[in-house]
Amino acid sequence: MRFFLCALALGVAACQPPDAPDCGEACANSPDDAAGTGSVASAEPDQLDFSGVPDWRAVDPENVLVLETRSGTVYVELAVQFAPAHTARMRQAARDNFFDGREFYRVIDGFVVQGGRGEEGGAETLPQYPPLQAELSVASDTVTFTAMQDRDLYAPEVGHVDGFAAGRDGDQTWMLHCLGTMAMARDNEADSADVEFFIVIGHAPRYLDRNTTVFGRVLEGMEHIQAVRRGDPAVNSGVIADPDARDPIISMRVLADVDAADRPVFEVMDTRGEAFFNAKDASRNRTHEWFINTPPPVIEACRMPAPVRRVAAD
Repeated sequence: MRFFLCALALGVAACQPPDAPDCGEACANSPDDAAGTGSVASAEPDQLDFSGVPDWRAVDPENVLVLETRSGTVYVELAVQFAPAHTARMRQAARDNFFDGREFYRVIDGFVVQGGRGEEGGAETLPQYPPLQAELSVASDTVTFTAMQDRDLYAPEVGHVDGFAAGRDGDQTWMLHCLGTMAMARDNEADSADVEFFIVIGHAPRYLDRNTTVFGRVLEGMEHIQAVRRGDPAVNSGVIADPDARDPIISMRVLADVDAADRPVFEVMDTRGEAFFNAKDASRNRTHEWFINTPPPVIEACRMPAPVRRVAAD
C-alpha cells in the first residue's frame, strides 16, 4: 500500500472552487467564501497594469481528467507546467482504462481520499507504469507567479500560477496541498510514485508541500469526492477492510476523448487579472454588517481558489 504519508494528519486550508464563479461582491458579503495568501506589499488597483490580461482563460480538454464516481462526475485540471511526467502518466493510465472498476480504498475524513493500484497483498506489479522521478517544484522563471499580500506559515511567498495555488522561495515554485488538490502517493523513497493518487478532502495538509508531487486540482464535482465512504483512521491508517464497503472508481477518462457533443467547456478566472485581484481584495476586507467583530484583513492561500465556470462551446 502506497501511503504518501505514514502519520495520520488532519489540518489544512481549503481550495474548492465556489459554486458561483463570479466572486466580486459575494466574497465580501458571505461569511464563508474563498480567499488566499502571499508575502508582498499591498498594492492598489491603480498601481497595477492589467492591460492585455483577460478575466478568464480557457481550459484545454487534453488537460482535464473525467472521474466517474458513485454519486457523480468529477473534473480535474492537470497542472502540466508543474508535473509534466505525472500528468502524462495519468493521461496514459486513463486512456489505458487502468482505473476503471478500481476503488477508493483508503479514506480519512478531513484528510484524503486515496485510490489506484491497491493495497499491500492486493497491490499489483505494474511494469507498464514504472516509478516516476518526483516533481516537487519548478524553476520560478518557467511560470508566471502572482503573489498574494499576506504572510504564510509554510512558504516565503504564496500566490497562484494559472489558477493553481502555489508557493515560492526564490528560484523555486511549487503547488500547495489545498482542498481539491490531486497528488501522487508514494513509498518512503522520493521517486517511487506510479499511478496511486489521492485527493485532499479536508483542511489543507500544507506540511505535505514539496513532499508529494501535486499534479492537479478539482475544477468541478468536489461534492462527489466528499461523498466517498470513509474508513476509520485508527484502523490500518484509514484503509477500508471490507471491499464491499468501498466506493468504486467507475471510470477515469481524458476530457479531450469525450464526444464533443457531451464535453463541457471550462474556463478558470485568470489569476493574473483584475477580476481575480478584486476577488482577493473583497475576501481580504470583510466589512459586511453581518460581522460582529471585523476580521483582520488577511486570507490564506488555499482559501482563494480560482473560480471556475462552464461556457458554451464555440
